[in-house]
Amino acid sequence: MLPYFFRKLLLAIPALWLLATAVFLLSRLLPSSFATERILASNEGYYSKSSEKDRQQAYLSYNRRIGLDKPLFYFSVAPATQPPSSLSHSYPEPKQARFQKLSWYYGSKFNVEAFVAATDSLERQLQTSPDTALVHTLQVLQTETEFQPLEDAAKSAVAAASQPQVKGAAVLLLERLQRMQQEQASFAFLIPEVRWHGRQNQYHRWLIQLFQGDLGTSYRSNRPVGALLTEAIGNTWWLLALSMVITFLLALECSILMAKKKGKWFRKLLLPLLFITDSIPLFVLALLLLVLLANPDFLQLFPVFGMGYYSPQQLTYWQQLNQWWQYMTLPMICLVLANLPYITSQVYASIHSALQADYTRTARAKGMAEGAIIRRHVLRNSMLPIITIVSDFLPALVAGTLIIETIFALPGIGRLLVESVLARDYPVLIGIVLVIAAFRIFAFLLADMGYALADPRIKVQLA
Repeated sequence: MLPYFFRKLLLAIPALWLLATAVFLLSRLLPSSFATERILASNEGYYSKSSEKDRQQAYLSYNRRIGLDKPLFYFSVAPATQPPSSLSHSYPEPKQARFQKLSWYYGSKFNVEAFVAATDSLERQLQTSPDTALVHTLQVLQTETEFQPLEDAAKSAVAAASQPQVKGAAVLLLERLQRMQQEQASFAFLIPEVRWHGRQNQYHRWLIQLFQGDLGTSYRSNRPVGALLTEAIGNTWWLLALSMVITFLLALECSILMAKKKGKWFRKLLLPLLFITDSIPLFVLALLLLVLLANPDFLQLFPVFGMGYYSPQQLTYWQQLNQWWQYMTLPMICLVLANLPYITSQVYASIHSALQADYTRTARAKGMAEGAIIRRHVLRNSMLPIITIVSDFLPALVAGTLIIETIFALPGIGRLLVESVLARDYPVLIGIVLVIAAFRIFAFLLADMGYALADPRIKVQLA
């Protein structure tokens, strides 16, 4: 038994690593980032009052500090025209996109680099020696891709420049533009190029930190991800555990009552109610409970939000427990009601199938009471499908907490996940996915253990 469990555990470790790697790589490939949203944005955030140049410098400095200026993986396969990661990451994301677009269009990343550098030089000269006549021309040079509009704008800049430094920068830009056009290779982007980056990449740095037990630092709060997960996982764990236990016990008792011959009236009453409850979406059910049971205009039996407002040092143990029950009861009721119909129908189907077996008829022929037959024979023989149902029920319950914790404003893993996605806080997002994946794998391991305990024949096969 134990060798089988450890063998399964060893197989789960690489699966967890592959899942975490996939999430890490996909999170880095998503458009936009935390730095783009919070630093480059000119209408909000700490840097909103700064100039464009200062925001770009802060953006590049932030990327260097957290390692986002390095390549993503040990190697990359990209079009030969695409600039190296070390070069493209030296520009803010809007300029990175323009750099790549020009490289794909003209086919020479070196000529494109020279042209972009000349454009930046002209911009710097205009900042030193402002010329209102060239403002629109500069915008065209920074946004257009096709040659003719760019050439017209460059010639206009040469003709309109009044300062020698500005005129020299415009002439250099026109020369590099014309050279880029002359050496254009339209289909060069179809040629792939494999680039080896070595250990100086984002993934290697993240993996080494992960092996050391460090999940990284939150972009949003600058706190360790492990500390954030530890604070949030307590409420989620108890919400999951208690909801699961209550749902399973209610489903088991309801299934037993419906399976009995005397339970026909109960079955006719319960099944329509379960069907109606199952047809209500989870978020609608949560909102209905809020309106009915946490509304001063109807019944305000439970508080709506505010959990975590008081720190544990401000309250005694019994005050903490009382506050916890007030805030957790309504979300728990919501999860139980949302999952009870499915679990009850599946458990009832398993018990009803076992009641038709030969050993059940034999037990009835011996004169055993119906309750004893169900609890001694039927339940044990129907445990295998029930264990499967419960193991599949756990991940679904985890997904339900995302909605519940957001609607009821509970400080848990689900709410933290939503906040990290909205803020592009990828270290926290990856840490949460790792926790959920580990929980799912642990549920499957418990299911395997339950199979072996429920059926002695499985024990023999595992020995």
